[in-house]
Amino acid sequence: MPLKDILNMLKPYRKQVLFIIVLAVVVSAISAATPFISSNMIDKGLLAGNIQIVVYLVLLIIILQLSGQAIEYLQRKEEIKITNDLGKNLKTEAFEHGLKLKPHYFKEQGFYKTISDALFDISSILMITNNNLLTILVIFCKCLGALIGLLILDWRLSIFIVAILPVKVWLNIIVRKHIEKHSQQLRDDNKAYNSWLSNILSGIMDIKLWNLRKKMVSEYSGHVQTINESSQKLNLLMAKNNLFVTIFEFSWVNILYILGAVLISRKWLSYGDLIAFITFAMYLLSPINIIMELRLIFKQITPNVEGLKRFYELEEEEYDASLPMTVSIQTIEFRNVSVTLGGREILKDFNQIFSCGEKIALVGENGSGKTTLINLLIRLCEPDEGIILMDNVPITEYNIEEYRRKFSVVSQDIHLFKGMVSDNITLGENPDIVFTKSPHLKFCTDTIEQWDKQYDTEVGSEGSKLSGGERQKIALLRALHRKSEILILDEPTSNYDGESEEEFNEFILKNTDYGFYFIITHRKEILSEVDKVIKLEKCGQSTEDKRSE
Repeated sequence: MPLKDILNMLKPYRKQVLFIIVLAVVVSAISAATPFISSNMIDKGLLAGNIQIVVYLVLLIIILQLSGQAIEYLQRKEEIKITNDLGKNLKTEAFEHGLKLKPHYFKEQGFYKTISDALFDISSILMITNNNLLTILVIFCKCLGALIGLLILDWRLSIFIVAILPVKVWLNIIVRKHIEKHSQQLRDDNKAYNSWLSNILSGIMDIKLWNLRKKMVSEYSGHVQTINESSQKLNLLMAKNNLFVTIFEFSWVNILYILGAVLISRKWLSYGDLIAFITFAMYLLSPINIIMELRLIFKQITPNVEGLKRFYELEEEEYDASLPMTVSIQTIEFRNVSVTLGGREILKDFNQIFSCGEKIALVGENGSGKTTLINLLIRLCEPDEGIILMDNVPITEYNIEEYRRKFSVVSQDIHLFKGMVSDNITLGENPDIVFTKSPHLKFCTDTIEQWDKQYDTEVGSEGSKLSGGERQKIALLRALHRKSEILILDEPTSNYDGESEEEFNEFILKNTDYGFYFIITHRKEILSEVDKVIKLEKCGQSTEDKRSE
């Protein structure tokens, strides 16, 4: 991962980063002064028997160290703030991008898998900041200061200690190749797990019904085991690298005592200078270790960065379109529309014009294209050929959110959000439910008002506390609560009892709140209440305009 990508991520935090750099420079200055003070304490204090100098310099070292620790705490505090804020922003942006994606991506992979893969990649990328990424902006001055200190003390020992660096770089290059391979495997294993979990999340009742518990537990255990093994290989590789580097570095540094003893015996170095030199050597090696570790981390998260880039390359819906919607829609036209799904032709050269004031029923066998036709209209899928016009303007030219506000929809697969009935009707828009006294909706409202808590009743996860008919009635009230121009009802009475269905048909007959009514149904009873019936067949259609009778 290029360093410039990391720096671009940190652009919004310039002031905080500058503050951290200033603190790091101060810490570097304290660290640079401490070995020289220690050298004087040994040579002029301990060896000379001057207790006063020892006490004075020890107190000075304590004050400097306490100050350094306090400053490093402030530095780390700012790093944590940046990490948390950066993580929140990255995840929020990814989640929003996921919600904006064209619907066909979710049909292919499911929303959970699509967004979970992206969030996993972000969590891996955030490892950088969690491992003190911001330190890389100041370690060069630390290295420079330490190297100057080493040269001042003794150039011969300096050559010896600097000679360790090419070896560390060589080892780092070797390990990086293996780390990228293991990181890619770990990412692939997590993607496979997300795909599996996405597939069974909504199937808990079928798992119980078909006694699949043991099978699901076994599969889950297998995925976790695979991920653990890949993670273990990666972590062990990092641990082996750290162990070898630590042993090698420890041995190398301790040889300094032998070389130092030779220099001291020849009066070229004092005892205090040797202690100071070893301290400076650690100041030099510690930042170098950070650089080497960051190089490994960059390699480790390379697959995640590439995955996140591919995620952001997925095409969004038309949120940037600026053409305003007309106040009142007069016509909707399907012109030569064809759709193929999974290699099967669903619609072929479909042509139809709908006019304001019409109530239209869509009928036909399963798979004839009724729901596809509605999904085209509300832009949950796109035609392979042809065009859809609203008042002679292609619907793709309208802002997608403003466009969808023109629709109130009861879909075939009803989703209720966890919360109260009122929450699922209003969806946070207008909190006042104004149609509770409507005589034509009593078949819906009476059901709810018979409950102890009425509109404050909890629906459970995905409406699990309600029957199918009750969920459909709440979905209808939700659709009617939104003030729109087009009402779409996809099999709205499939779970109604006979009496409720009769009252629903009467409601459709008498209601005039919408400019367009589209009703997908298999029930013949409602056909007498509509103006136009469109029968969809295998790649064909027939239209019956009942108003002309």
